Amino acid sequence: MSAKVRRVGMIDSGLGGLTVLTALRDVLPDVDVMYFADTAHVPYGDRPLPEVATLGRQMIEWLAKFDPALIIVASGTTCAAFEAADWRGEVFPQLGVAERGAAAGIAASKTQNIGVIATRGTIDSGIFERKIHALQPGAVVTSVPAPALVPLVEAGEWASERARLAVAQYIQPVRAANCDALILGCTHFPHLTRWFAAALDPNVAIVDPAEACAQTAADLLAGHDSGSAQLVFAVSGDVEDFARHALQLSGLVANDTRHVVFANASSA
Repeated sequence: MSAKVRRVGMIDSGLGGLTVLTALRDVLPDVDVMYFADTAHVPYGDRPLPEVATLGRQMIEWLAKFDPALIIVASGTTCAAFEAADWRGEVFPQLGVAERGAAAGIAASKTQNIGVIATRGTIDSGIFERKIHALQPGAVVTSVPAPALVPLVEAGEWASERARLAVAQYIQPVRAANCDALILGCTHFPHLTRWFAAALDPNVAIVDPAEACAQTAADLLAGHDSGSAQLVFAVSGDVEDFARHALQLSGLVANDTRHVVFANASSA
């Protein structure tokens, strides 16, 4: 019996997970990806975690029909929501950006004085602190919520002066704490890397969890049959708007784009 095809289901609230998708394609060009962007409910960061967990489960249930070999939870807030709900799924292996990001942050830091910037929901959940301290109990973690950044990216303003100023303001606690590594704990935030680099000392390592997550996914899929590099976008909000921004941000064009509405989205 042949192995499963290298087919990945990926979930995020919107454009953020494209950083993971791009990194995954860099190491596995043939992988098939079904990418679900729940733009009807973005941003996730200010939603209650039980609601985010419900939305995440709905996306995974929809992706299940494609028989993915792996589900990548490309949303730090959804990782936090699943952890809070003690939900890991029962059918498909799952890989989350939070755990891989924590490990990458520890590896990048020489002093174990680590900053984390993410959505309010992710920061309030404490998921990054727990995962960092599980691996490095002596680490000092400075956590900063940055609620304005996801809406800026989703609005297409990643290169704007507003984005630059917002990043510069949010980064002040990290600078004050003399962190030597900063984990971008939301997958939207690597789209703003130029502004983080401009606001931080050059010696501070900017850690994008997407790269570590993609490499782990490649390792997990190594024994699977080759895919055909198909890309499908499933979008709960404005399909054309998402496809346009995805092209601008990452150069990605889907083979198919679908509009998917959750039956109980209003009560999710």
